[in-house]
Amino acid sequence: MRTQVKAMCLVLIVALAAGFSPVLAGELVNMEFSQAPLVDVFQILGQLGGYNVLVDPSVQGEVSFVLKDLSFEEALDLVTKTTGYGYTFVGNTLVVGSDQRLKTEFGTQDVSFVPVKHVDVEAAQRLVTLVVPNVRSYVDRELNLLVLYGLTSDLDMAKRVLAEYDVQGARSVPTVSDSLKPAAAEAAPTEELTYRAISISYGDGMEILAVVQRLLPHRELSFDAGSRLLMGSTTAEEWNDIKLMVEELDLPKFELKGVLRSEDQAVFLVEYDGKTYSVKLGDILQGWEITASGEGEVEFTRGQRSFTVRIGR
Repeated sequence: MRTQVKAMCLVLIVALAAGFSPVLAGELVNMEFSQAPLVDVFQILGQLGGYNVLVDPSVQGEVSFVLKDLSFEEALDLVTKTTGYGYTFVGNTLVVGSDQRLKTEFGTQDVSFVPVKHVDVEAAQRLVTLVVPNVRSYVDRELNLLVLYGLTSDLDMAKRVLAEYDVQGARSVPTVSDSLKPAAAEAAPTEELTYRAISISYGDGMEILAVVQRLLPHRELSFDAGSRLLMGSTTAEEWNDIKLMVEELDLPKFELKGVLRSEDQAVFLVEYDGKTYSVKLGDILQGWEITASGEGEVEFTRGQRSFTVRIGR
């Protein structure tokens, strides 16, 4: 048995030294491992598929198995499912880790059904492919519907793009009421309203909508939970007020649970969405950088925005 293992390792070393050639679509692979470190198995399998490979430190253990006449995707699915781990693709990189780790850092794979009303569905598909290439799409022309599959974060982006694209299509089609409206050169000037949408990334969309509606009770505004877009027709000045309000309210609900300091460093215990993170100055948490700290408080910054979280508040 040891002779067989050594021989297999020698074959793998030679293959790695020569450089893996990516498995082409339709090609089948055969694999045999005996008490091999799982991390190495994923490294080899990913390289065989032509991908960069990133394996989370939580991936541990050894495996023994024989796989024959499987595609790269089938082999990857079998290895991950039988060992209790998951995977995702970020560009040309295969990322392997626990399902929770992948969900936290990279989002989850999901399916969305997006109807379009005012634009050609195939044109909408081309736009999604151009703007969010990692999202796969299927067109149902009869229903004028796009079926999207990909990471939740990518799907959110695709739906925001499609919503705005569909809105632009609606503006280019005159309504019956507009076409029948008589010309009135002496009519009183009316406000110029424009339909716009803004994404809610962190906060409770319905709560933010309620605050905005109190600011503009005379406007029809709505929040779509699927696309997480706050939408409505307003003047340019009103929309600027809405954007400022959303920036103030659309913040992640970080809770500072503790601060640990030594002579040359500080560690902060931050809770978010039911999970606790141990972070330091300069670390990124959910896209926000920890840029400063004081007595019992931490400042988070993203672009031009920043806010402070205090212990017990």
